[in-house]
Amino acid sequence: MFLTHSMNMYPLLFEQRLLEKVWGGYSIHQWKHGANTEKLIGESWEIYSGNVIINGEHAGRTLQELIDKYPFEMTGKPSVQEFPLLVKLLDAKEWLSVQVHPDDALALELEGELRGKTECWYILEAEEGACIQYDLKQDCSVQDYADSIYQERPKACLNFLSVKAGDIIYVPAGTVHAIGPGIMLYELQQTSDTTYRLYDWDRTGLDGVPRELHIEKGLKCSRPGSGRFPYTHPEPQTVHGNILQPLIKEQYFKLDLLTLGNAAFSLSLNGKASLLTNIGKHEVCVKYADGSMMLPMATSAYLPASLDEVQVSSEGLNSRLLIASEHDN
Repeated sequence: MFLTHSMNMYPLLFEQRLLEKVWGGYSIHQWKHGANTEKLIGESWEIYSGNVIINGEHAGRTLQELIDKYPFEMTGKPSVQEFPLLVKLLDAKEWLSVQVHPDDALALELEGELRGKTECWYILEAEEGACIQYDLKQDCSVQDYADSIYQERPKACLNFLSVKAGDIIYVPAGTVHAIGPGIMLYELQQTSDTTYRLYDWDRTGLDGVPRELHIEKGLKCSRPGSGRFPYTHPEPQTVHGNILQPLIKEQYFKLDLLTLGNAAFSLSLNGKASLLTNIGKHEVCVKYADGSMMLPMATSAYLPASLDEVQVSSEGLNSRLLIASEHDN
């Protein structure tokens, strides 16, 4: 095992992985940089095992390379094949495809992959009337849904829900879903990109060709009724003027919303890495044992497990952080 004093651990910042999507928009780049980009950016992979570190002495390495070298200090575990969580920002100018993700067992069976994809969303912005497609209608079985697809009535069994900023949506593997236009959200998920498209709104992709559908695999993965909306969470806790709102705690992850007051908030890592995303209107100061750093708005940071405890504070009002970590039932 590596000794704690043999390396310098500090909050890590990354070069985000920006992905152009046929359904994407301009909100992510505008939020981060105050300017539009010509490309339709649908996703920003904020914290991902393949992201390159851009600050401090570990700059130039990927997150996974650092985890491979210092697994216990980085994650609190003696060995890690791949960091199991992925943080994204999504901007939907148009409908995403109606899709479903496999659970761990089906990911292994269908794709030979070690994990499936359970995820959750925190709605950052939503235009008036924005909605998502979430699960099947209550009276629809997988067979009913299959029949509607093959009878060219692909929307007949789909359930739609209105959403607003601040909503938390739990999307366990097996839930048929789609994000609708006019929504920007934060996504916390298992590290997997396995997606089975069931319907793509009769459009073409960026290359002008209809995108591939995965009907057979998608139907095999579908589990109507798996999701829960609205998602019930505990009451917020107030600590020295800071408000900590637990948002979600499920098998693979937990997510909290911290609204900062005038005093610093002590964040205990409890032997696990924490993933911070600044969703407020001001930069946040993150103090740790060996120093401090500023976390700009619309930016994410990885806190290695060995930091143990950090202090977060901000001089501006309306400073908010989403704080994610692994959770094992």
